[in-house]
Amino acid sequence: MTPTKGVTDEQRGKIYKKINAIIDRTGEGKSLSFDFVMEELQNIHDGLNLFDPHNFFVTRKGLLIAELFSDRILSVTKKTIKMSVARVRSFNLSKPMSDPEILKEVGDEYVYKDASEFWSVLTVMISRQPQGEGGYLLSDGTSNIFYVRGKNNEIFPTLVYWDSDHRLWFVRARQLDDDHGAVGTRVFSCNESLKK
Repeated sequence: MTPTKGVTDEQRGKIYKKINAIIDRTGEGKSLSFDFVMEELQNIHDGLNLFDPHNFFVTRKGLLIAELFSDRILSVTKKTIKMSVARVRSFNLSKPMSDPEILKEVGDEYVYKDASEFWSVLTVMISRQPQGEGGYLLSDGTSNIFYVRGKNNEIFPTLVYWDSDHRLWFVRARQLDDDHGAVGTRVFSCNESLKK
């Protein structure tokens, strides 16, 4: 058995520097919530790589999951690692558009083909905006739309919006339709090359 090599002084310095930068960004009025940082550090400490979307995406304080959403999307997810939101792109509708018009504009390659990848990204987004703070997701009551392949390999528009009256994120899925999304609706892509 090969002995495990510890970190070098240079690597240790880089870890301390990164932790101090995280501490500087943590707290009230800052970009990271204390609870989020502690949860991520605990995951690193415990060596956990996988999370179960069935445990996170349940109706609870701050989150309402529609039953059809659970049936159409959550039912086909599996444990996965949390994905970075760095490669996620979005644009806001500048005119009312239907699902077919939006998909024609962005193309099928921007649809989340893996519902587990979608859930992973959405977990990170909601965790960073638990009280409806500003961030990737619009939190002014306007819809955020993700197109996700779900049950029976169908594409479902998945809508996420902040309900300020009830102080919670509402997540639902529906069939593709010809109704027009409002101006300002944010459309997300799983593909970093989306340029709008």
